[in-house]
Amino acid sequence: MLVPDPRGGDLRADPSADTLPDSYEPSTAAATDLDIAYGDHDAQRIDLHFPRQSAHGAVPVVVYLHSGGWSAGHEDNVPSFVLRFIERGFAVASVGYRLAPEHPFPAAVHDVKHAIRWVKAYGDREGSIDGERIVLVGSSAGGHLAAFAGATVGTHEPAVGADLADYDSSVEAVVSAVGPTDLASFSRSGDYPAALAEDFVGCSPCDDRELDEASPTHHLHGDLPPAYWAYGAIDALVDLDHQGIAMADAWAAASPGTPSWLDIVDGRGHNLDHASINQRHLEVFVDLVIGRNPLDLP
Repeated sequence: MLVPDPRGGDLRADPSADTLPDSYEPSTAAATDLDIAYGDHDAQRIDLHFPRQSAHGAVPVVVYLHSGGWSAGHEDNVPSFVLRFIERGFAVASVGYRLAPEHPFPAAVHDVKHAIRWVKAYGDREGSIDGERIVLVGSSAGGHLAAFAGATVGTHEPAVGADLADYDSSVEAVVSAVGPTDLASFSRSGDYPAALAEDFVGCSPCDDRELDEASPTHHLHGDLPPAYWAYGAIDALVDLDHQGIAMADAWAAASPGTPSWLDIVDGRGHNLDHASINQRHLEVFVDLVIGRNPLDLP
């Protein structure tokens, strides 16, 4: 689906940009099913959060990938800007994945793609969620994994059992909040990002070839899903110019006609939340890519 870009993809000067108030608290999910195994490893778990029953059958799904520098974090850490989608009729599936340095690349990527297939199979089996309307969302390291998984359908795929063999890892769109996208550039920005990248990729020191293989920006092609990028203008960890702007531009250039929206949050660093990310544009983007009229919902 062709989704129009607001102002060429850069939302900074859009007067209709809108955030949620600092006091916002997401509504409690109508039902939850926590710590479901989608694989054999202890980290391969999913938390499912369901909206109030839809009159229109199976609901779309936000699959969320947590932050933590690829080496920490847990699926129970879901930000408010993601939980907000439950109020809007989405299920949220928060995914745990194997962590570095014990499980270097591509273990986390394999887990993300395994989980996407599991969500699709769950939807077919249970009928409550629509596995064909998945939006993959990630924060920081999770944003990197979302972009990587979205760009590499058909490669870097996990081995799965017969129960998931008929499902693929494609998604309707990806949303990456402050995700590193070029690990060679990221590792050269300081000792701390270099250590994170080396632990994730599993090399020390790493050469550019090894870092490029684990970087979304080196896996672009002409059939990418729509993407929404959100970065803090003064992020001292994930550089806006080399990770955010460069990625949004490269994604659009590689796949002409594919929407690549860029939300640059003035005055904010690495931690974006519901009060800083352009929530209204994010919701409009997600509604459009799943074929829903954004004016129909709050």
